[in-house]
Amino acid sequence: MNASHILITSLLLVRMMSHNISFCQEKPARFTHEASEPVKTSIRANGVSVPSDFPRISITINNNPDSGYIFLNNRGGPPYSMILDNNGDPVWYWKTWDRRRNIKVDDNGMLSMMIRGGYGKPEVQSHENMGYLVFDHNYTILDTLRPVNGFGTDEHDMQIFEDGSYYMLVTKDTTVDMSGIVEGGQTNVLIHESAIQGFSPEGELIFQWRPWDHFDIRDIDFYEDRLTSNSIRFPHMNAIDEDDDGHLLLSSRHLHEVTKIHRETGEIIWRLGGAHNQFTFINDPLNGFSAQHDIRSLGEGHYTLFDNGNMHNPPQTRAVEYVLDTLNMTATLIWEYLSPGANGFSYFMGNVQRLPNENTLINWAVGSQFPILTEVTPEGEVAFEMWFEQGYNVYRVYRFPWNGVALTPYLVAEPHEEAVALIFNQFGDQDVDYYRIYGGTSPNPTTLLDTSKQTLKGLTDLENPETWYFLVTSVSLAGQESEYSNEEEVYVSFNEPGQNMVLNGDFSNRKSNWRYDANGSASSNWQIEDGTCVFEISNGGNEPSEILLYQPGMELIEDEAYFFEFDAWSPESRTIEATIIEPNDDFTNYSEIGLTYLTPFTQHFSYAFTMQNPPDFDATLVFQMGGSNSDVYLDNISLTRAEFSEVREAEIQNPKYFNLLGNYPNPFNAQTTIRFETAEQSHVQINLYDLRGRFQFTVHDALIDPGLHRIQMNSAQLCSGLYVYRFLAWNLQGNLLMDQGCKTLLIK
Repeated sequence: MNASHILITSLLLVRMMSHNISFCQEKPARFTHEASEPVKTSIRANGVSVPSDFPRISITINNNPDSGYIFLNNRGGPPYSMILDNNGDPVWYWKTWDRRRNIKVDDNGMLSMMIRGGYGKPEVQSHENMGYLVFDHNYTILDTLRPVNGFGTDEHDMQIFEDGSYYMLVTKDTTVDMSGIVEGGQTNVLIHESAIQGFSPEGELIFQWRPWDHFDIRDIDFYEDRLTSNSIRFPHMNAIDEDDDGHLLLSSRHLHEVTKIHRETGEIIWRLGGAHNQFTFINDPLNGFSAQHDIRSLGEGHYTLFDNGNMHNPPQTRAVEYVLDTLNMTATLIWEYLSPGANGFSYFMGNVQRLPNENTLINWAVGSQFPILTEVTPEGEVAFEMWFEQGYNVYRVYRFPWNGVALTPYLVAEPHEEAVALIFNQFGDQDVDYYRIYGGTSPNPTTLLDTSKQTLKGLTDLENPETWYFLVTSVSLAGQESEYSNEEEVYVSFNEPGQNMVLNGDFSNRKSNWRYDANGSASSNWQIEDGTCVFEISNGGNEPSEILLYQPGMELIEDEAYFFEFDAWSPESRTIEATIIEPNDDFTNYSEIGLTYLTPFTQHFSYAFTMQNPPDFDATLVFQMGGSNSDVYLDNISLTRAEFSEVREAEIQNPKYFNLLGNYPNPFNAQTTIRFETAEQSHVQINLYDLRGRFQFTVHDALIDPGLHRIQMNSAQLCSGLYVYRFLAWNLQGNLLMDQGCKTLLIK
């Protein structure tokens, strides 16, 4: 074996070890999930745990993008404000009752976002309650910014400039008689006015700019706001920015205009686009923009904006960059990127951001049709593409460098049928050693319930039905305990131990709740006969995973004990794989079960195991039946949570059948444990072979009593690689009862 082969083999072994692959259980080829399903409660690859309704992110292109974190708020589904890394994993998030916007890092280095009222508890949603929260790098709320003079917060934009001054779009509703202004105008029209207010770093109003003083409402040109309707948005401001000379840039969507405004006098310096355009567009096939969003200054006369293109014929959305010559009054298009997709039209929202690496970030807003983030190089090559798999929309998406470190944990609590899931993260803090969990049936609990090294914990030993309150603290590596997290309140009502988690496990409701898949070269007829699940297999394919029966939604809690039981048989002796696994990331075999040996006689299989991993509230129970052409019959499937004493009692009961349960861990390093069941006193021999069939040594050779057995296998005399151990059992008369093999991987 040459050096390159050794390197490839080593990398493969490390990958398999990191994913905890069991070689007695091949990975299922696929599991069918609806596109609208959220991620499950889980710990992400970066160690951050997320609730079950956290939006599911799909990254389809990741080719050396900008290194900044991704900032966004989803529009659709449960509302989250979030900061993501380039793997789509959150480094910070906040689940809120209200739908927020515009989370970003401002020019002064602080974090801000628009809120609709309060800091997480419901209030009346109105413009008066809306505002912008400002956070520091510890996610501590420093201030809430709101307008004055009877104006409410407009949700579209607010910018904090480098000197700490801030400018926000504001709104006010007034009633106007439009009958004397436009032909056909109504007498009692509700005008949703948007305006600008500017404030000093100390919060003093220093600037106010209203459209009535500078624009003509008759210039509105948009099919959603006709001048003859009873409600008009005037002029629908949606972006404000500071140009490199300190003056203001304003985007007004329903005028199709970008306006530059003198920061002190309020006088208009120039107007680009719309009815009063002062520039000649050069090199622009569409001769300007339409219903745009997000004007941004790049300096030296360069500007980007998101051209929604509602009024183009046909409608066409694009990201554009213009360079303006204010002496010759020309606007030259020097860069554009057209929206992907067949229709090419993103009808609302959206933004464009030029990044430090010179790439351009584009948010296409309409997540059901386009990526929510496309990052392209100056040459137009896509470096990064990200979607919300549920099709959620996004008003704006940004990238920024960020080094936020939370001072206290953030807690989310979810009630489940088997446990309460506590999700807690002290975002960005690498000094956390473990977490302390406090709980009780009254607010502000001080009783320590448990501790956890992980950021996800499932609690089962809680009085119920009852309302519980939870708090979490972190403990640093130096032993210092943090302040309490936010308090979470949960109504607890558990299923009792012994209640079957499997729905329709006896198939009395025929195929309901079960999912079936035949893939690869396999073909099978799945049917229910007299309350029994039958697989008539015409072609079993090459792998067990080519024929699957499975059911998600199994709730497994760390350190809890479970029984997995079912009846099964086959017309000819064969093996199947029946396990409870993690189906999305690494296919971890939670149940630690290997092959199940079927005979023509109906057998009842009962496996007892303890969950050794962090909780999984959406594990999948799966039967893999490919690799053989012999039919399979299943019935009376159950998975129940048990008291640990029940498991120990079950382990010493005499089993009725011979079963090789596989080895764990697999892959292994120093030693592994082979588990098997014997139905009667028998002579058992276990021999180890390499993949070429060469005998290595005998692991076990003895007469044993019926029961569950565990035999340790030591790797001291072995090299890294794949091995096969062969299990043989004879009765006292010398008749062979079982002959079965299983793969295992040794990594040193």
